Amino acid sequence: MRSILSSLAIVVIFCTTFAHAEPTTHSDDNDFSLQWEHDFGQVFVSTQPITTDEAIFLRTSSSSLSQGIPTVYSLDFDGNENWRVANTNSTMQDMSPLEYVKAGEGNCGSWPAMVLVGWSDGLFQALDATSGHLIWQHQTEVFAWGITGSMLVEDEFVTIPTRNEIVQLCLNGDLQFNQSIGNGWRNGITQVNGAYWSGDENGWLWSATEDNISSYFIGEGKIRHPPIELQEERLLIHLQTSSGSAIYDFNTVSKESTIVRNSGFSPGKPIVVGEYIITTDSRYLTSILCTTECEVVDFESSISNGEISEFFGDIIAPQNTAEGGYKIFHLGDNGTLHLSGTANYHDDWYGTSGVASWTMDGAKHMLLVNDNANLKLYSTSAPVTAEQSQQQQADTDWPTILAMLCALILISTTSISLLREKFHSAFKFFTLFCTVLLYFTLGDLMQAWSDLVNEDAPASDAWDNEWPEEWMGTQVIIFEFKDQSIVTGGLIGHETVLELTKAAALEQEIDVEIIDSSLGKYVVSINNVAGEGWEYSVNGQPGTVSAEYSEIQFDSIVLWKVL
Repeated sequence: MRSILSSLAIVVIFCTTFAHAEPTTHSDDNDFSLQWEHDFGQVFVSTQPITTDEAIFLRTSSSSLSQGIPTVYSLDFDGNENWRVANTNSTMQDMSPLEYVKAGEGNCGSWPAMVLVGWSDGLFQALDATSGHLIWQHQTEVFAWGITGSMLVEDEFVTIPTRNEIVQLCLNGDLQFNQSIGNGWRNGITQVNGAYWSGDENGWLWSATEDNISSYFIGEGKIRHPPIELQEERLLIHLQTSSGSAIYDFNTVSKESTIVRNSGFSPGKPIVVGEYIITTDSRYLTSILCTTECEVVDFESSISNGEISEFFGDIIAPQNTAEGGYKIFHLGDNGTLHLSGTANYHDDWYGTSGVASWTMDGAKHMLLVNDNANLKLYSTSAPVTAEQSQQQQADTDWPTILAMLCALILISTTSISLLREKFHSAFKFFTLFCTVLLYFTLGDLMQAWSDLVNEDAPASDAWDNEWPEEWMGTQVIIFEFKDQSIVTGGLIGHETVLELTKAAALEQEIDVEIIDSSLGKYVVSINNVAGEGWEYSVNGQPGTVSAEYSEIQFDSIVLWKVL
């Protein structure tokens, strides 16, 4: 009897182990079902798709042509491609949000329905929304990069923040004015008090009109998103600093600024929801009420560094982590924030793109896309088709199921051998079971060990001030030889040290020799230099597991050093 109970206990324990090792997802998704997916390849998407009554528009980005060509797409609502426009000259971070403009006319002339695109090579294009044909284009000045921030469309004008200018064009392409400003990145435009306001990478806020340009120092840091317009001709500014970020209330009349709150690193794009302003960064989602002065109402934990969106009366925030997913917050009538649910999907990864959502004929729809460039349409109305059901079955985690089946067979055989007092056979089957268990959980175990040994270190600890500013907030890798170092920056979207290493080696056209071992893949030589071996560190912390299992963040700095 004791042998039977012992055998049953072993079965329960190890089956539970496999069940917990199985990848899990959960979502409070209001019965949304997947309608279709569209994979754009090895590129990434960092801005929210936009929709009209007729089409979906989305842009992809790439840090090198080897990963893919930055492209603007038009899709129908069944996921079929209408047209695409690529730009082989634009290989920086193309993260200027697209804008759709309805057909119209004004003092400048007339224009059809258009999609406006700002490229990182400085080219600004107006594309026909139906065909994708070029209607007009304007080349802006380029200094390291061109257009990466959000434009402002009003009446018959579009105002564009470039790397070092504010440019205003008529919607027929005629130039109205341009004014030089400090060097910016992801800097947007806001119009207040008859002037256009934009920030730069040195903490200056710029005010431009056709006849005048002025600047005002906010603080040591970077202003990377459009200021938010407040009452009484004021602006809310989220400044990125070396120690996190700071939120300021700036009066455009008195030119005085007041700090509202200090917060986390890498602030995302703030939005206005009702009478409240919602800001986001690597630590918090924050609700702020600004009347005669600004005050923080509430804040909740969230790692969202990109675009947050309104979502059927709530707020949805992509989580910019390797685990990805989305957090959904309810904004109370008094400005309080409540986490109402999370949404996870089979391809979760780093994400900064906002979620496009809309209601049509009583059904809710949402478009999701993250840095893996897989666009998904979910809906509450349409039932899952037989083809979609088969696809979902094909996506099932078969390796885990087979592992569980194998484990059950082996542990059952072990139990039977114990009952028959064949202890030698039981030991052999149990050893084989442990081998299978170790094989299927090795990656998780090694990652857990790495997380336990190495606490997260900020990338700023390993940052070199001599590197280009445009590398800030991207992945950087250094190959350090005895007599020289090769540094590659501006890389985006790589999940592990090994992935980043391969990408940098491809860009630098150097060879990396990798071997398989029982503990994962290991780098034995770089550029045909082996030395006594190679070791890596992430943000100054030495690696403790194979580079294959060492996960990195969107702004990690990796150093490979020959021994």
